[in-house]
Amino acid sequence: MLHARAQISKRPHQGRSCKDQPPRVAFATLPKLPAVPDQIDPDRWLESIHGHAFSRRIGSDGCVEVDEEPYYIKQALAGHHVVLLVNAPDSLFEVYQDTTLIKHVPIKGLHGEVLPFERYVTLIKQEARSEQRRRMMSGHSFRQLRLWA
Repeated sequence: MLHARAQISKRPHQGRSCKDQPPRVAFATLPKLPAVPDQIDPDRWLESIHGHAFSRRIGSDGCVEVDEEPYYIKQALAGHHVVLLVNAPDSLFEVYQDTTLIKHVPIKGLHGEVLPFERYVTLIKQEARSEQRRRMMSGHSFRQLRLWA
C-alpha cells in the first residue's frame, strides 16, 4: 500500500491550465485577494434601479404586488393600472395613475442600516434558508392517493 502511494505522488499533475505542474509550482506567485469590507450596505442594490418604473393593476383589495410584497394603494382604484416609480434616495415608490402622483409608499424588505460584514453574512444565510423553505412549501402539491388500483 505504501508503494502505491509513492507512485501516485510521482505522477504529474493532469490539470491543463497548470501544464502538468502542481498548482503551487505552476502559479508560484498569485495576486492577493482583496480583504472583505468591514461593513456592507445591504440596501445598496436599490441605487441601481433608481428611476425604474413598474406597472401594476390594483387588485380588489386595493393592493398591488412587487416582488411578492403587497402595497396598499387605494381600494377605490381596484382594477385600474398604476406605475410605481423607484425613488432610491428616499427608499420609496412614487405611485402614479396616468401622470398624477397618488401617493408614496415605503419599499418593503429594506434593512435601513449599514451592517458589519459578519452580521451581513448571517443575514443573507438566514434569507437564503427562508427562501428555500418558502419555495419548497409552494412547490408541494398535495393530492389524495388512491387506496385501490
